[in-house]
Formats: sequence, structure tokens, C-alpha cells
Amino acid sequence: MSDALHRLTGDDPLDAVWRKEPHVFRPADPPTSLLTLTDFDAVLDSRLLRLPYLELVTTEGTVDPARFCPPRTIQGRPVHGYPDAAAVRSLAADRHTLLLRNVDHWHAPVTAFCADLATALRRKVEAFFFVTPPGTQGRPVHRDDADVFAVQITGAKDWYIHDGPPADGHWNPDRTDSPGPLRLSTRLEAGQVLYVPRGFAHRAVAAEGTVSTHLSLTVREAGTTHLRALLSSLLTEGLSLPPRPGTDADLTDAADQLLDHARKVLSELDGPALLDAVHTSMAATHTTT
Repeated sequence: MSDALHRLTGDDPLDAVWRKEPHVFRPADPPTSLLTLTDFDAVLDSRLLRLPYLELVTTEGTVDPARFCPPRTIQGRPVHGYPDAAAVRSLAADRHTLLLRNVDHWHAPVTAFCADLATALRRKVEAFFFVTPPGTQGRPVHRDDADVFAVQITGAKDWYIHDGPPADGHWNPDRTDSPGPLRLSTRLEAGQVLYVPRGFAHRAVAAEGTVSTHLSLTVREAGTTHLRALLSSLLTEGLSLPPRPGTDADLTDAADQLLDHARKVLSELDGPALLDAVHTSMAATHTTT
């Protein structure tokens, strides 16, 4: 088992709940130091953070960036998209949730952790950091198009996890008015890790008394678009054809070569092999984003 996965799940087997049930893990060495509130304050005060890496959200939606991103003047021209720390903290005090997007892009400890987890799970992993004021809910009930490990860092959050997605695969990852029966209701304490399977409707409310911070590690699964894209690439990979055959005979010969190559690829490929190649590609992609 990779170090990253062990720090999320401890000695509990992930296979027992993967894509089946939400579950609370209590690892002995949770990754709570990857990104702390102190780290967040330092990033915010650096004045280098830019949209869309920071959002402020409520259950009603995303806050207009104009409320916390006044324009700067650089070489005599206005530049937009840089959050003002005082304005951000004022909105947070007014019960707005702070959301740092794709922390894996720019925070080295989180980047390394996600790369290790991506290798272990053979899928792309992204990281999001939530700072939620006491007694508030940052997002409405919704489904994520990813498996999620929520690492509670400070404070506590009450999670309500409902049924999984429709079996036919036709579901919207946005907010939902029909989440289905409640499957798990739990208070996640600092140091604990909640696993939410892909597509399970959920919401979370910060406990009263203190700010809640948690790191959400999202494990992206392949879809049919990934399968089509990789298959298309495999069908032409390693085949050199003239871009503009000069005659009908030349064009027919190019078509025959293309079909022969495609038949050879398809004869050596089946569904499990194609999906395995997609998963390998997704895990490798993480290290280059």
C-alpha cells in the first residue's frame, strides 16, 4: 500500500467500501499537516493567489469576485483576479465558505501526496481546501463526479450522505432535489477521513463553535469520452500516412493501410485492456498538470 493511501485509510481495507458505501476512516497518521489554516493565511497574505484558485461560496452559489478582487494597476493597466485578503476575511466572517481549488497545482506537499495517491489508485487525483465558518453549510446537497476523501483538519463537520447515483449512469453532478434515502449521518472530527463514493449525494455543515477546515481529495474516474479519445489515439498511433495522397489509387492505399492498422489494434484489444490503459494515462496525467 502506498504511503498516501495508508495515511487516509490506516489499516482498514479500502476495497470493502470502494464504490459501495460511505465510510469513516481513523488512520493513526492522517495527512492533516499537508495544508493548514496557517498555510492558507500565508498564501492569502502573499497577494499572489489568483482566480480561479480561490472562490467564496454559499448554498446559494458562488460569490461575485468583484466583491473581493479589486483591480490592481500594473504598468498603468488594470489587472483583475487577485483576491484582497481583508475583503476575503470579511466575507468569511459573514458566513461565507472559502474554497481553494486545485491545491495540487501549486502547493508542493499536496502535489506530492496527490501524485502518490494517483499512482496507488491509478486515477487522476485533485485537491480542494474548504474553510467553513461555524454552523454554516458551504454547498447545497450535490453529487460529485469523483470518489472523495475528506480529511478533517480542524474543527468538525456534520456530514449527511444519501443514496448512490442512478444505475443507468444518467445523472447530473450538480445540486439535486432528490438525493434519495440517508445512508450515513456522522460528525467528522479532526484527524478523521470520510470516504464518499462517486455520485453519492451529500452535504456537510460545520459544527458550532469553531471554524472547520478540511482537505477534499477527489479521485476522478474515466468516462466514455476518455475511452473514445484513447481508442482514437491507439487506432492511428505508429502509423505514418501521407497527408495529401496525390491520386485516387494513393488515397485508396492509405485507406487500406489505416484499416489494416485498426484491425490489428482491435484484434489485440478488449474492454479491460482499454480501461486499464485509460487508468494508466489518467494517473500519469496528474504528474504533469
